[in-house]
Parts: sequence; C-alpha cells; structure tokens
Amino acid sequence: MSCFANAVRFFWGDIGKDELKRFGILSATYFFLIGAYWLIRVMKDPIFELLVGFRYQPFAKMLSLVVVICAVLFYNKLIDLLKRDTLFYCIATFFGLSLLGLGYLVAHPQLLAMSPESTLSSLLPGNILGWIAYCFIEIYGSLMPALFLSIVVSTMSTESAKKGYGMIFTFAQLGAIFGTLLVMNYLQLLGFGALLAVGGVCVSVLPFLMRWYVQNAPVTPAEKIEASEHKPQKTGILEGLKLLLSRPYVAGLFVVTTTYEVIGTIVEFQMKMTATQIYPKSIDGGVGFGWFTAINGTMVNVLALAFALLGTSFLMRKFGLKFCIISFPTMIGIVVASIFGFYMAGASPYFLMWALFVAVVMFKGLSYTLNNPSREVLYIPTSKDVKFKSKSFIEAFGGRSTKAVGATVTGSLGGDFATLLVFGTFISLGLVGFWICIAAYVGNKFDQLQKENKIVE
Repeated sequence: MSCFANAVRFFWGDIGKDELKRFGILSATYFFLIGAYWLIRVMKDPIFELLVGFRYQPFAKMLSLVVVICAVLFYNKLIDLLKRDTLFYCIATFFGLSLLGLGYLVAHPQLLAMSPESTLSSLLPGNILGWIAYCFIEIYGSLMPALFLSIVVSTMSTESAKKGYGMIFTFAQLGAIFGTLLVMNYLQLLGFGALLAVGGVCVSVLPFLMRWYVQNAPVTPAEKIEASEHKPQKTGILEGLKLLLSRPYVAGLFVVTTTYEVIGTIVEFQMKMTATQIYPKSIDGGVGFGWFTAINGTMVNVLALAFALLGTSFLMRKFGLKFCIISFPTMIGIVVASIFGFYMAGASPYFLMWALFVAVVMFKGLSYTLNNPSREVLYIPTSKDVKFKSKSFIEAFGGRSTKAVGATVTGSLGGDFATLLVFGTFISLGLVGFWICIAAYVGNKFDQLQKENKIVE
C-alpha cells in the first residue's frame, strides 16, 4: 500500500488517505465507463459503414443532434425528479441492458432489415440498425461522462480537484486503452455484436461502483453527492439553457468546451475518408477499417495516459488553468497549419492519411487529459444548476450541435478532398483565434471568482 501511495504522490502530489479512497473508487468507476465508451465508439463508424455506408456519416451526425437534444431534455427533467445517485443508477442500467440488446441485433442485422421500397428506406438508406446504433452510441457519449463528472465536481473543492482529477483521468485512459485493444485484437474473432455486448457488461458494473462510493467514500454528509437528503429545487428543464444564454462565464464555458468539436469533426472525417479508400469494405467486410479506427483510438489513449500521468496535474498546479485552456487551441492551430503545409508540398494520400492520423491522436489525446480536466475545474465556482443542467446542455447539445456544424462542412465539401482540406483549414484556424480569446476571458474570470469567493448562479 505504501508503494502505491508513493506512486500516487509522485504522479499527482500529496493526496491524503481519505482522498485516496475517494479518488480510487471514482477512478474505478470512470475506468469502466470510459472503457465501454471507447470500445463502442471505435466500432461506431465501421458498423455504420458496414450497414449503411460512410458517405452518409455527416447526415448521421446531424440526425444524432436531434436525438441527443431530446435525450438531454428528458435527462434534465430527471435531474429534478431523482436524487443524483439514483439518476446515475437508472441511466447506467438502461445503457447496460440496451447495449446487450444492441449487440444481439448487430450480430443479426436481418432482424431489422427493411424493404428498399419502403418510405423509411428512402429517408434513411441502408439498414435502419446502422442509424440506431450510431445515435445510441452518441447518446451514451453525451450523457454518461457528463453525469459522472457532474457528480464528481459537485463533491470536491478546487484544491482537491487539482490533485485528484489527474488520477481519475489516468484510469479513464487505461479503460479507454483496454476498450480499444479489445476491438483491435478480437474484432475479427468475435465480431461487432459480441463486443457491443462486452461493453454492455462493463456499463452494468457502474451502478454497483457508484453505490460503493455513496456508502463508503469518506465524504462529509453535506457532500455525499447531495444524495440522500437533498431536495432538488424545481427550476425547469430549460434552466440550464437560460443560464447559458444569460451568464457570460457559462457562455464562455460553452465555447471552451465545444469549439474543438467543429475542428475535430472536420479533421477526423478527412482521416476516415482517406482510410475508407485504402481499406475498402468490399475486401474484408469492414474489418480493415475497424482495425484502423481501433489503432487510432488506442494511440489516442496511450498519449492521453502518458499525459495524464506526467502532465495534467503538474501543468494545473505549476502554470494554472488559464495556461492549460489556452495552450490546447494553440497546439491545434499549429497542427492544422502543418497538415495544410504537407498538402501544399504535394504529399501522397497515404502520407496524408497518417499525418491526419497523428493530428487526430494529438487533438483527442490532449483534449481528454488537458482541456477536459481543466474545463471541469472551471465548473467549481458555479451553482448546482450550472453544474448539472447547463453542463448537460453544453456537453450534449453544444457538443453535438458543433459536431453538426463540422458535419455540415464535411457533408457539403466532402465530395472533393482537396476542397475540404483547403476550406476546412481556414475555417479551423479562424475558430482557433476566436477560441483563444474566449479562453483567456474565462481563465481571468475563474481567477477573479476564486479570489472573491463567489460563484456563478
């Protein structure tokens, strides 16, 4: 135990025994939550390519936006009706059982096959199951991490979060690597359906871990997830949106959280567009493309793990949050400009695919362990409604709407790779400049709130 404590102290600073127990349970929970997410996420596009066709993927992103908005509105209603821990149990159980069912259907896609002459087939080409799976995975990614992190941020002080978030996100990256390695090594043997079911089993473990946290973690009664005694104030399902539109700090959090999604969607589509040409489904039924996306996901999380161990807590403690939230968009701007330079120098499609691969790895890896932990700490000087309701709108609706903006760009320009790369580069660099300005404002405002001991409500 002393060796483990020494390792924890080396990577994340001085964490007390009680805090270590709390962070340990939360880390285990996030390990399975994110592990399941990455397991199903890296199969999302290959399943869609197999059942529908990747050229329709931008339209699937737009459809998923509508579906996610409906899910978020329902989720915000549940926030007022249920205790935080009960809400987590219910949603995790739903996703766990649903993934088991989805795995069975994907293994037997003929069960939902439609006649090509049907009206629905004309609106949603291919097998309807591909569209259902795509939207379902998007909903899971929108709600489950946001719900978990909302519970975490509502039970921690700023100083505790700066120490513990590095540990929590490190175990999240270990889970993500575990999930992507399962796909990379066992997809050809087990198939998409069985691996989706494995994800369902992982998600089904989450309610038990959260129950363990609520009952045994050494937290004060007032902090106990605002759980058993808290009577939530009925503020309505649109309260989070109202706060987003009326509080500049919350609007700034929206920009810091979501701007990346536009740029990331464009760059990732460019990468996968070249990958589908190099790994066509006509040869291996999508296994090659699935392997490529799994390799990409694995490398993303290896980088994220290394950074979570060595960089996240160190940078937060050494340079502060403002540095962290500004350095991420700066890095993105440099990488996007470099990719454009390679293209102008006459790089081959194969070279560009791997250059884009590296870009996606850097964007996502540092997003998960630099930008995401930093923005979570930014929620600490805010009210409960901002932490739960505004946060759900920002991360679910905001994240998916900005992905839809990116999908609009790729959908309208995706027919010509050269046009997409040129216009996508200039759009991305313009967004980076705007993002840096807003990040500077949010960082300054956070420091002011901390000094004055105030919250945004």
